[in-house]
Amino acid sequence: MAEPLADQLYLPPLEPCLKGETVILSWRLVASALMDPSGQRQSSQIVIDFFNDPLVQSFFTSPGSAFEPSGDKGTHHAIFEKKTAAIQVTPTPNHKYDINVIKKDALWLAKNARINEVAALRVVLIEYQSRAASQLLGPISNQDVASLRAAAGAGNTHSASIIPGLSLAASRDASEIQADFDKPESHQQRIFQTYLSERRYYAATNDYVFTLMLQEKLPTSPATPASAAIRKSLLDVYGISSKQSQKSIADMPTRTCHALIAQYITLLPDCIRRVGSGIESLVDDKALVTEDTQELWMYTSLTEMMHRMTILFQLLDRTSDSFVSDTVAKQWFSLVKDMNDLAFLHQVNGFPTSILELIIPLQCLFCVVSLKMLNVPRMMAFFEREIDLDTDVEYAATSSALEHIHDVLEDSIGSGSVYMAPVAFAWVPIVHAMFSSYQDRAEKRDTIQNQKAVDNYDSNMQIVPSMGRRNSAGSITTIDKRRYDDFLINKNLDRDFQKIQQLAVVVTDHIGVFDVITVLSSHLGPTDRGIFPPSVGSRMRVAFLDLLKATYQFVGYKGEPLTALLSVLSGSHGYWDVPVAHETLKDDILTCALNDQVIFGTYIQQALDRFPYEFTPFLRFCRILCCSPTSPDDNSHAIIKLLEKTSTLTFTLPDHFTQYYLANEEENLNSFQFADDFALFYPISDRSRIAEEEDLFIIPAGTYGRFVVDEGRIVRVEYEHSALALLGKRLEIRLTAKRYDLALDVLTFDEISEVVSLFATLIRTEILKDSAPNSSAVNPSENGLFVIAEASRAMPRNKDLISVVCDTMDMLLDADQDDSGLGALVSCVQFLHAILPICPGRVWSYMANCTLLQSQSQGGRLSRIIGNLDLSDVQFNLLTSTVRLFSDLVDSAVTSSVRRKTDLKTNNRQRSAENVWLGVSDKIIVQITLAISQATVDFLENSSTWRFATGLDRMTLVRDVVPILDKIIYYSFSMDDISAKTALMAVLQPAAKFIVDCYLASSAGSFRVLPLLGTLVAVTQGAESTIYAKRSQVFRDHVLAVLRFTTTLVRVSNYSDQSSSTLEHQLFKITPYVARLCAHDESFKAQSIELLESLVVSAGKTVGEPPSLLGSLGPQTSRSFLQLVSTLDRPFNQPKQANTIWHFFSTIVRNRQQWMANCLLTGKTPKEARASNSKASEASSSSILSSALTSLASLSKLDQSEALSILDFITSAQNYWPWTIFTLQKNTSFLTGLRQFVRDLKPASVTSKTSVLQACTEARLAAYIAEIFAMQLFHLRQLGQAGPFAKELTQDLDYYLRDGVEVSGYNRGLHVNFSRNFSKQYPSCSLDNFKRTLLEPKSLGTEFYYALGCADKMLKFDLGWVGPRNTGFRSEMEMANANLSLVDAQVSLYHAWEFLLLELGTCLPDNDLLKKQCLQVARQCLEANQDIQSHDQVFERLAESRVNLALMLAQKIIHGSPSTGDIVLLLKSLWATVSSYQEAYTPQNISIYRTLLRLLYVTLRALAQSYSQADFSASVRNNPGTSISLANVSQSVLGILDVVVSKGFRTAVTLIHDSDTTITTNDIAIINAILQACLCIPGMDQSQTQILNIMAAHSAIQAAISLYSWADKLAEKGDPVYGELALLFLLELSALPLIAEQLACDGLLDHIASASLATYLRRPNISPFADSAGSQRCYSIWAKGIVPILLNMLSALGATIAPEVAYVLNQFPKLMRSSIDRFEAPDDSSRRDSQDMAFVTLLSVSEIHSLALITQVLRSLRANNARDIPAVEWDYTALLENVDWWVDHRKVLRERLVALGPREAEWKSMPASAGDKKKGSESLLEAKVVDQLEFVRIVLSEGLE
Repeated sequence: MAEPLADQLYLPPLEPCLKGETVILSWRLVASALMDPSGQRQSSQIVIDFFNDPLVQSFFTSPGSAFEPSGDKGTHHAIFEKKTAAIQVTPTPNHKYDINVIKKDALWLAKNARINEVAALRVVLIEYQSRAASQLLGPISNQDVASLRAAAGAGNTHSASIIPGLSLAASRDASEIQADFDKPESHQQRIFQTYLSERRYYAATNDYVFTLMLQEKLPTSPATPASAAIRKSLLDVYGISSKQSQKSIADMPTRTCHALIAQYITLLPDCIRRVGSGIESLVDDKALVTEDTQELWMYTSLTEMMHRMTILFQLLDRTSDSFVSDTVAKQWFSLVKDMNDLAFLHQVNGFPTSILELIIPLQCLFCVVSLKMLNVPRMMAFFEREIDLDTDVEYAATSSALEHIHDVLEDSIGSGSVYMAPVAFAWVPIVHAMFSSYQDRAEKRDTIQNQKAVDNYDSNMQIVPSMGRRNSAGSITTIDKRRYDDFLINKNLDRDFQKIQQLAVVVTDHIGVFDVITVLSSHLGPTDRGIFPPSVGSRMRVAFLDLLKATYQFVGYKGEPLTALLSVLSGSHGYWDVPVAHETLKDDILTCALNDQVIFGTYIQQALDRFPYEFTPFLRFCRILCCSPTSPDDNSHAIIKLLEKTSTLTFTLPDHFTQYYLANEEENLNSFQFADDFALFYPISDRSRIAEEEDLFIIPAGTYGRFVVDEGRIVRVEYEHSALALLGKRLEIRLTAKRYDLALDVLTFDEISEVVSLFATLIRTEILKDSAPNSSAVNPSENGLFVIAEASRAMPRNKDLISVVCDTMDMLLDADQDDSGLGALVSCVQFLHAILPICPGRVWSYMANCTLLQSQSQGGRLSRIIGNLDLSDVQFNLLTSTVRLFSDLVDSAVTSSVRRKTDLKTNNRQRSAENVWLGVSDKIIVQITLAISQATVDFLENSSTWRFATGLDRMTLVRDVVPILDKIIYYSFSMDDISAKTALMAVLQPAAKFIVDCYLASSAGSFRVLPLLGTLVAVTQGAESTIYAKRSQVFRDHVLAVLRFTTTLVRVSNYSDQSSSTLEHQLFKITPYVARLCAHDESFKAQSIELLESLVVSAGKTVGEPPSLLGSLGPQTSRSFLQLVSTLDRPFNQPKQANTIWHFFSTIVRNRQQWMANCLLTGKTPKEARASNSKASEASSSSILSSALTSLASLSKLDQSEALSILDFITSAQNYWPWTIFTLQKNTSFLTGLRQFVRDLKPASVTSKTSVLQACTEARLAAYIAEIFAMQLFHLRQLGQAGPFAKELTQDLDYYLRDGVEVSGYNRGLHVNFSRNFSKQYPSCSLDNFKRTLLEPKSLGTEFYYALGCADKMLKFDLGWVGPRNTGFRSEMEMANANLSLVDAQVSLYHAWEFLLLELGTCLPDNDLLKKQCLQVARQCLEANQDIQSHDQVFERLAESRVNLALMLAQKIIHGSPSTGDIVLLLKSLWATVSSYQEAYTPQNISIYRTLLRLLYVTLRALAQSYSQADFSASVRNNPGTSISLANVSQSVLGILDVVVSKGFRTAVTLIHDSDTTITTNDIAIINAILQACLCIPGMDQSQTQILNIMAAHSAIQAAISLYSWADKLAEKGDPVYGELALLFLLELSALPLIAEQLACDGLLDHIASASLATYLRRPNISPFADSAGSQRCYSIWAKGIVPILLNMLSALGATIAPEVAYVLNQFPKLMRSSIDRFEAPDDSSRRDSQDMAFVTLLSVSEIHSLALITQVLRSLRANNARDIPAVEWDYTALLENVDWWVDHRKVLRERLVALGPREAEWKSMPASAGDKKKGSESLLEAKVVDQLEFVRIVLSEGLE
């Protein structure tokens, strides 16, 4: 034995195993990987490494050594001590494990199982790791039964009657079961059961491995690179070079095989001994001796025996070119004798069901292995002198071995071992050959002796005896002696053969050996009931084939051997078991039969010679042999050719026909010759025209024949004809038999069944062969259509085979039929299924008129035919055949959805496929699919009440029915717009709606769901098995079908927002059983979790408190379930399976499942959390969250798809459960791994050149990582600890700075060209029809956006879809999906980067590096928006988001006083982006444009401030090479004034006048603000002319005046806000003297005074505290607009404009007077308005400030021109007194100071500067008011002086 201590695979270090970090690869897991039909698990690296491990390989080279007992040297004990030493595992007990208990259990098992300590330790560890699964698979509790009762709506029904056909036994509560589980004796029982399980799976693994080595593929999965690697490593172990292993599998050395045979035979006696003695003879602990353990013990022993005998058979099969040794033969037949003595295989009464299931397999194995031991073909070849014996040790050369075999076989037959009858029958020709040889030699000796005696007599010679020793070298009696002669002599068979004859009579007549062969062969076929894998079962049937060949000379052509041969060839496989050509091996039994001249020359030729007189045998031979999987270049078409050109015809010559004469009488062969033409079908009436059109099979005169029997008129005619055409003609005539005089009898129902079944099988087989990759057929329908055409050749022109079969089916449906009629009906259904791929239009058209299905006018006949509670075999066959036809019809409707509407140009060779859908309308398909959905729902509903022959039948029906329902609703809801009439799946929508209503409607009862619930519940009661691989696959398939269907139903409910409260309630109630499925079979785990996930999502959408998954599971089940799924997919580590589980965890966290989420995040159940001393939210080291963080610490080593799933879980936990951040902060090592991963990322532009999907995955990973970083910073910031981590992060942002903003992955050209070309190629549909819906969760990749899988099915009819060298539309769709995946990932990356950047800016407001990075990102955002890639909503939202981000970043940057050069660069990018919007105020652009304008304003203000605060020349010097000179800046600002201000203002005013609701007052306000900011830029006063020209070009001034004039009409709720905005626009412009002059020329002051709004201004109560909004606005217009404009124009134009200014002021006397009255001291309110009582505002102070200046200027000007300038009524002396009072009474001023608007409120809350505080001001607002009041006092005081 190899040193296990150094082995890390077979028995890894104990501590990681006990902590759950490592999962041991048990033999059960290894076997499940090898039996995985998909081949994925065996491709896992750990499985490949496992089989490359020397220790593991030694368990195959030395069979049984895995569980060998300890040796005398104590090697195993020493290894055991090392493995369990303190240095290997912590010796101190903890809450999870105690190593002392582990050691104790291992020693206990080693003692009781008699195995070595190392093997026992491994078993104990496996049991330890599988306790969660053991608990889930344990007894059902009362609580589980109560949940099921509630789900089924069964009330207080007894548990055995909750669901029909399902009996549940529960008598204990969950707490009692848990207590029993924790008992030491239960623990030991589980360990021992695990030991027995490991023994079974070890034997099964041996079996599968030898199948792989000998058959080149595993039993249930196709050959893969992984299986090839495993096979090569094992062949190398057996000393077979890799070069040899590439040759034929028969190249395994015979010596090696014989050595292995000897090894495996030595293992079998122990199995038999254990079966006979029982468990009590082995174990010392009698507590193990229970009924259940005894049964499991026997089951294990028999299973081991069966797998080892299977290996034995395969080895013998590969060494059939030599005999086994006499030792091996004796050993084997001694085993047979021992089994006979046990009487186990032929007295089966009283055994449990699990044991009874092994009886037939063992009987088959004992029989076929014995046949292979005898090696009948080689023995016959030896007696025919074709070969000679190789060695003296071969059993045939050993008399004692032959005697032993003879005795055992006689005893077997005598003891009633019926299964050994074929072996005894095979012994007959062998002994007969020995006897014949012996007799021939005896006769020769006698002849020679007689001749010598005569010669001696004639010569009268006297023989004188010699006195010396006689030389016998030339003795006649010894010269021809054979080694088996002693056997004949010892058994008295040398003279008397009667014993053997009696043996033959017993096995044939009394036992019925041919019936035994028939029965055994029926279990060896590729059917669902088949015991062994098809490749092994086929070779076992070859052993029976050899037997029938060897015994043909004794029995001849008779019914019994013929039936046996048909069973041997078929293995009971029927139409539905026809294999796909490339899936079977070249040494299949059908291939052997086709190439075997003996079989052809005996049975098949005899059947042909008797056809059609004996109708069935030949047709059955043809039907079976046509399924041969051979390639098209050899005998695969031999049956077709034979049927196409059949040379003879055997029938009964009618009595009335005498036109023949005898021929060749001298040869006495009963030959004759036709004297006249003879028609097999002669029309009774005069139908000459019809007769000309059809072939009546006229045998021409002169044709020879002969009478087969001496009496009667049975003749065989040498008439070459087409048997296919003849069969087709007889089918046609069967419908109109009265119109013909028939030489051949009318077909019976059984014969109709055979004929139609033959046609169906032929057509389907030809289609499968033509569809094979190596086929030379032009199209898959070529040879299938040939069969139909050939069968239709003799029919009238208006009929063909299809129409005849359809008419036959109608005839069968119209009348009540017995089993024969139903059998014919089954064949007709199969025929329709066979022709569906090549003639779909014919099938759909027929189904529309067929009475099989329910229609609007009549009920379906099918429901009446199968309406019984007890389904007979033929009824079940009809049911399953119909269901499979329905399934393919649904597939046909889906795959043809484009083909039916597309007229593609085809070449001449494809013309046959052009019009296959002619005449089939969508209405027909809708009608049929709806009827199918109604029928299948009924079938599923009735499946729980029908009584089937076996449980397999029920599983088969569910497996076939449920996928139909699933497909209909999946295809209807998974892609395209389901509400559109042009949807591709519109034909399925009525059927889908019916199904959805049946299960989701509020009125849907619970009865329809019962079969689904029953299936999921019943599975948990099933036992595991390593045999019956096909049945196990049916079992798995039917469970997976139900899981998929229920998942789809819940998803449809979520997607369509259709209430499913009833179904959801029922499924939540059975979640304990769904959780059990995860433990029952690894293949169920993913689908079960997807069902639970969909339930959680559905529950999360409920308005109230959602159902609790944890509560539905129960405390024990939930704990075990979480422990089970927390292992993910260890040890196989398949990313797909792990991703499913991680996604489930994320769904739990996101959907209000607080208890389950707490379990995942803390690793504690609620009960454990309450009992714990630590905080309830504190995560344990075994929690899912901790496991995820540990994995992320080495992110670069993870599979990237799994990394995505883990990061999704982490971000979900952070977002939905904020307290998890504390756990994350305790384990910061994962942050280091994330930072390292981001640092190492290459630019997306580089990665996408080699792999778009890689770039996509990296972007999505980076997005998740950014989100995690941002959440970490957010929470650290709350704790005041964000600084250090934030500074470190700023060094790792290169990837985000490169690729975080610009979504550069979108390939516009690809999508545009693909869409255009696709529409040209398929004009009946668009690319949008293939868009996936949100029915299923999307994942990045080639299936992301378009449903590529569905498109494959729908468009495969077109050669352009795949294209030459995979360059067609399919590859383009893959590229489009990959590209959109990249876009989606980059959009996610942008949003996460946005989140992270803003958080970094908050944490590090003064970090210079971060400021530069923020500025860089802001510019990137703006530059990215300059080119909008698509007008899709995604890109529009992204562009708007980028502008918002740029705005926020700019605001943060500006607060940090950036350099002028940086701001100019930002302005340059911003201006380029703004100018790219030609139509800014359209509904599509207005939102983003507003944000851009806000950003523009912020940037311009910052630029103006930077000019005032910094040296501009220094900025230029610090930024060489950049265009930031003042001239360039001025040009940009003038451009802004042109496009944004002037043109924008004009456009906005126009839209306001047009009552466009998209324009708001804020749009005008932001334009005003930008105008103000532009004019603040240094040097703009030098560009007054350009500004004036810009305003004139767009008539902006006129637009503003117009807006002011219409302000009262455009008022919003009486508020003339547009008047204020218009004047504010003009106010900014009036600050420029040149423009002020132009305003004066345009008569602005006249417009102000004469506008309608002026009337409102002259009204009383115009004040900031007026009651109405309109009055308040009028005051703002006066104080903010009119007065400042008058001041600006007066200062610009002076005396020229002074008269108009004075005139305007005098137009508003009330406003002038109230401006003074408003400042009356509080103790003098005689003139003050009651509303203005002693309150002061900044606006009113500004008003008097401007009025003071204006009036003083006018006074000075009027002194020189009193005539033109009128006096202004304004009592400034009184105002001066009031101002003095307010300035002197600062406390009163402070109390009476009122803020107008949020900005003034902010100023009021802000403290004053130090200088202002010295002056007595406390707030900024107060300081501003005081400053202006003091200025007013100065101005007025100067005026007085």
